Amino acid sequence: MIEVAQLPILLKAIDFVFEEGRKILEERRERRKASETHQDGKDQEPAKEDAPPEVQEQAEVKQDLLSSKIDEILWRDHETEVKHLVKLLETYSHNYHLAKEQYAKWGSALVPPIILHNMTEAENSMIETIKKLEVVLSKVYKKDINPVN
Repeated sequence: MIEVAQLPILLKAIDFVFEEGRKILEERRERRKASETHQDGKDQEPAKEDAPPEVQEQAEVKQDLLSSKIDEILWRDHETEVKHLVKLLETYSHNYHLAKEQYAKWGSALVPPIILHNMTEAENSMIETIKKLEVVLSKVYKKDINPVN
C-alpha cells in the first residue's frame, strides 16, 4: 500500500481527470454550439456532438478508484510521470482560466484572435494531457479509465 504522503498527488490526478477535464470539455462544447449558431445567423439548433458520459457513472468510477488499493511497486514506477502530468495540467488549467478571463473582459465581438488561440491551445493541451494521465492511471489501478470523451 502507498504512503499517506503520496495520496494528494493521486487525488489531484483523479480530480483533473474526472472534474476539471469534464468542465472544460463542457465549456468548449457550449462555446462551439454558440459560435455555430452565430455563424449560421439562424436560430436553428446546431448539430449535436456526442453527449458526455453520465455524471452518476463518472462519480461511481471515481469513487471506485478512490477506494481501490494501489500496488506500491506500480505506484513507484509511475509516480514521477503522474506528478509531471498533474503539474502540466495545473499549468494548462491556469492558462485556460486566464484566457477565459481575458475573453470575458473583451467580450465575444471584440476579443483578439490571440486570446481565442490561447484558449483553444490550453483546451487541446489539457485534453491531450488528460488522455495521457488516463493511460498512466489505468496502469496504476489496473483498470480502464476513460471518462473524458
